[in-house]
Amino acid sequence: MNSSYENGKKLFQETDEAGIQGVINGLSDVSPHISRYIIEFFGQLFSNPVLNYQQREMIVISVLISLGDTPNQLKWHMNFGLKVGITPNEIIEIATHCIPFCGFPRALNAIGVAKQLFAEENIEVNIEDELLQNIGERRERGLAKLQEIDGKHGEEVVDSLAAIAPLLAEQIIEFSFGEIYSRPGLNPRQRQLVTLGALTAQGGCEPQLHVHLNAAIRVGLTRQEAIEALLQCSPYTGFPKVLNAIKVAKEIFLPH
Repeated sequence: MNSSYENGKKLFQETDEAGIQGVINGLSDVSPHISRYIIEFFGQLFSNPVLNYQQREMIVISVLISLGDTPNQLKWHMNFGLKVGITPNEIIEIATHCIPFCGFPRALNAIGVAKQLFAEENIEVNIEDELLQNIGERRERGLAKLQEIDGKHGEEVVDSLAAIAPLLAEQIIEFSFGEIYSRPGLNPRQRQLVTLGALTAQGGCEPQLHVHLNAAIRVGLTRQEAIEALLQCSPYTGFPKVLNAIKVAKEIFLPH
């Protein structure tokens, strides 16, 4: 077997041997080659130290939430995320953060998957609505967070909507940044990794990826980390969406 396979096998032995064995057993009768591909991809991606296991699984969870039609795989990766150090609260926060990018229905479905997993594992989660008492400050908080995260690129998006869809501009300021980005459950670097995963999974979001790749650098991610976040998506979104995302990164990081 090649080194990627051996690395993947070692990873699963260290973290979730029973879980991957269940996948292998389920595929053994009709498509054993696919289980090999899965192990190889894990071995190839997770062996790169640019991102750690927790960061990679945060991206994967956001990708599967945004795809919206993979509850079994989402549950598996939420469980795997727990095994590599993501907290239950962080899983709920990832689903919350995805709302502006993939909508309420997919986020709600993801919360349902998480609740089922937590019930099976006897995990209690108590998350407070930390911003409830400060709703009146939402717009001011959103403007400050927009400047912090997106800088001039975020302002340009909001300004471009002022004449035709001012309500949408206000929702971006007050909800996306005044609420979601202002929540304490994830730090700014984690939020941008989740955002890159969600947008790549959506497909057709190249203008928004342009904004958020720049934002990733603003909050402290390196170019290598941002690109690696896009590459992490490929086994789940397929190559075309990642190729489109990489093209955006190339335009930003390697301008002519």
